[in-house]
Amino acid sequence: IIVFNTDNDIVYIDGGELNRMGLDKTKFEGVNIDHTDIFSEQRIKQIKENIKKTMEGEQLSFEIQYKRRSYSVNTSPLYDDSHNVKWTLFVYNDITKQKEAESKIKSALVREQELNELKSRFISMASHEFRTPLSAILSSAILIGKQYEPEKLAKREKYIAQIKTNVRNLVVILNDFLSLSKLEEGKVTAHKERFDIVQFSRSLVEEIDSSKKYGQKIIIKHQKPIMNVFLDAKLTRHILTNLLSNAIKYSQENKTIDLILDKQNENLIIKVKDRGIGIPIEEQSNLFQRFFRADNSSTIQGTGLGLHIVKQYAELMGGDVSFKSRLNKGSTFIVKLPM
Repeated sequence: IIVFNTDNDIVYIDGGELNRMGLDKTKFEGVNIDHTDIFSEQRIKQIKENIKKTMEGEQLSFEIQYKRRSYSVNTSPLYDDSHNVKWTLFVYNDITKQKEAESKIKSALVREQELNELKSRFISMASHEFRTPLSAILSSAILIGKQYEPEKLAKREKYIAQIKTNVRNLVVILNDFLSLSKLEEGKVTAHKERFDIVQFSRSLVEEIDSSKKYGQKIIIKHQKPIMNVFLDAKLTRHILTNLLSNAIKYSQENKTIDLILDKQNENLIIKVKDRGIGIPIEEQSNLFQRFFRADNSSTIQGTGLGLHIVKQYAELMGGDVSFKSRLNKGSTFIVKLPM
């Protein structure tokens, strides 16, 4: 509580905040506001304007920030026996906790809105992306039913392969969304373990071999036959799978894809180099955003989530992702992970 007279002198000051800030009330009573050293010149100017308005009969309510704390301020004119305004009363209430609570609520509401938008975008994307593989699965299944003669075994195997490919596409879409949901909810953490990244990469390349187009090759290049690293194997697997799957998807038949494993200082450097369609330079700055898809990839199935997740996973392990790309020449994605 502070009471000012018509000359802007402090005639009374008291309250628990004085003790919290370590201030002695006796050093302020009788002192003009211009001669106090606890307020800035700008704040003093504002206080004097508020004193003037209150002296004119107004009752003010406003909020201020002072030394990283928030206060609500209410002013009232005080009258003498002749009903003339002789003093002004300023009452300061610490509302820091209230403001912090309001900020948390606002953040939670924004977060909830973002998650709702994420769900809406996924539903919209999924309804479009699911339609193509589901239709292909249905038509392949119908055709299998018509190829029952022994001499049509090759055709049956072809349609079965198509079903498997489209099922894998559906699994990729679902995995991307589940991964993003866990990231958004803060449920993904890195659990590091020691393993050989060379053998790890060989096994992974074998797993995705059936996803390759006709004539495509994935060549693993590495410095040593064994390269032990200390990383989260699950996150690393997702990063490699996504980058290699993209390289396959955005490259034509008979193209070579390089998976390069290198060590620089205490970092593992993973490079995935393709010779595919590349990324338009004007769109490269948006590449790691959620749901972003370059214009030249609109006819190729995808969620627009993969690279966003790759970046998040790399950062969870203290690393980062960068890339170089030339339109119609190919792209190289570089993942740097501390070992």
